[in-house]
Amino acid sequence: MTYLTLSQAPHLLPTVARWYFDTWGARVPGHTYDDEQQRLEVFLHDNELPMLLMAMQNDVPIAAAQLKFHERTEHPERLHWLGGVFVTPQHRGRDLASAMIEALMQKARGYGVREVFLQTEHDDGGLYARLGWEPLERQTHRTGVPVRIMRRVLPIAR
Repeated sequence: MTYLTLSQAPHLLPTVARWYFDTWGARVPGHTYDDEQQRLEVFLHDNELPMLLMAMQNDVPIAAAQLKFHERTEHPERLHWLGGVFVTPQHRGRDLASAMIEALMQKARGYGVREVFLQTEHDDGGLYARLGWEPLERQTHRTGVPVRIMRRVLPIAR
């Protein structure tokens, strides 16, 4: 398996946008697939953050994850956020999400990122708790869904 950033394979933007829209975006009133494609354009640059990383198998994308800025605006000091962790249904249950997250955290460390936040619908933290993320507070997502905010402190890159 190889990893590519969206900027390395911009032709895959519609595929990732479809995954995200069908999984999360359709819940947002008035949000469209076209809006989702436009939202992902921020990831179409090289060698800087924000970053969208994709796992590839035989030149086909099978998973994605994002390192982005300011997922939630009520805490502007929380700069870096993990989001959009998605694995295609036929590839789930193979620890691919864990591998994607770890690869993205390694890249984050390389950019000097010291802490990363996320929001999950799993109150117990699910996968993220097993990967060492610390639960913080409960909040409500803009879609009305309750979410758990979590944090991970990254070791300093050497």
